[in-house]
Amino acid sequence: MQYELREVEFSEVLPIWAIKLWPGRESPIKSMSSMTYDRNFDMEIYDKYNPYFWAVFCGDMIVAVNSGHQTNDYEFRSRGLYTNPAHRGEGLAKQVLGATIAKAKELKLNRVWSVPRQSSVYAYESVGFKRTSDWFDEGVEFGPNCYVELKI
Repeated sequence: MQYELREVEFSEVLPIWAIKLWPGRESPIKSMSSMTYDRNFDMEIYDKYNPYFWAVFCGDMIVAVNSGHQTNDYEFRSRGLYTNPAHRGEGLAKQVLGATIAKAKELKLNRVWSVPRQSSVYAYESVGFKRTSDWFDEGVEFGPNCYVELKI
C-alpha cells in the first residue's frame, strides 16, 4: 500500500478522534489540552501556542493521526495518536510520531511528552520515548495511562 504523511487541519483529525479514539468522550475535544508534564493545568497554553496535526493517508482515507503543541517554552506534547486497526503494524504510528518530534526539534524544544494508553505505549517506546510514571486511571477517561517523555 502507498501511504502519504501530511500536515492537516484540526477539522480533519477531529472526526477520527471523536469516533475512533475517544468514542463517547464526556469532556469536549479541543485542538489542544491545558495539561502540563508536571501533572498540572495551564489555561494560558491556548493563548500562547499553536497546535499542529498530522495524518497518514492511504488514497483519500486517513489511516493514522497525531497532534502536538507546546505546553511551555521548552516542552511539546504529543496528543491523539491513532492508527486504523486494519493498518497497524505498518509503521504509521512511527510516521506521525516522527512528524511530532520533528516539529518539536524545529521549534528548538527540549522534550516531547505524552500520556498514552497502556495499549499504545509500545508505539511511543518504538521511537525512543521512556515511561516516567506508573499506570494510572484517575483523571483520565480512557485509562490506564502513563507519562512518557523523549528528551531532544
